[in-house]
Amino acid sequence: MIYVSGPIAFDTILHCAHFPHPNSAVQVTGVHELFGGSAGNVAACLASLGASSSVISAVGEDFPGSPYEKKLLSLGVDTSHVSVVRGMRTSCAVMPVDSSGDLQSFFYRGATGAFESLPVPKLALEEGDIIHIATGEPSFNRRLAAAYPGAGISFDPGYDSPLYSKEDLESILQRVKTASMNTRELETALHTLGKNAATELLGYGTETLIITHGRLGSCVYSGGRHFEVKAYAKARIVDTTGAGDAYRAGFLAARAKGMPLDKCAKFGSATASFVIERIGSQEGFPSWEEARERASEL
Repeated sequence: MIYVSGPIAFDTILHCAHFPHPNSAVQVTGVHELFGGSAGNVAACLASLGASSSVISAVGEDFPGSPYEKKLLSLGVDTSHVSVVRGMRTSCAVMPVDSSGDLQSFFYRGATGAFESLPVPKLALEEGDIIHIATGEPSFNRRLAAAYPGAGISFDPGYDSPLYSKEDLESILQRVKTASMNTRELETALHTLGKNAATELLGYGTETLIITHGRLGSCVYSGGRHFEVKAYAKARIVDTTGAGDAYRAGFLAARAKGMPLDKCAKFGSATASFVIERIGSQEGFPSWEEARERASEL
């Protein structure tokens, strides 16, 4: 089982030629109301890849019985660790995307704010189980990482990177086996920690560090080794929303099967390549066989 902690959110993606300057407007050429949130994205993608997944999140009263909940259940995602916060709406994000594929995100926390006081769930971990800590409230993520010493924990601070204090990052990096970040998140983490190079993050005890570079692929640092994996060049880029979450899901699904790190990274890259070919973070998930075919070309 792979447990995924973080937000579940309703996404609205707005397509425009370019982002407006302050106090100005641009025409929106497309509006898409979709399912998102890093925990929902990763858990749903894992299930599509055939991995057993369970989501740890907080949602509002508008989530139970919603099409989003029904989709997760239809995929086989375990939702028993999803807490419903009374009197609150589920988190939502409005994300303008310009013609070059650059993305902005305006996030309404809603029920996600309950993570600050949410108890850490009691998980019946078995050998080989993984806990993936995605974007979310730093204090909860810190408590979750501390609650399961020795477990296979993966950490992705995501767009919440600026919310982490030096103490938060140090505490979490001392307890996780894998950390994943994109280039901007890495810069934020290094600045917060007062470090200069990505490899210095491994000094806290983290065994593997993954840095994603979008179209330029990804780098993996582990055990004194460093290797790079290309992005799948044949993919037709339509929308990059959720690509990072899909990469994490592909990597973790392969890792759960005991595959070596280089193949895990290729599965991550291959999985992300499907998502960017469709609008929305949950619209293009591949099967395991489809991801394996593309991974074999990297």
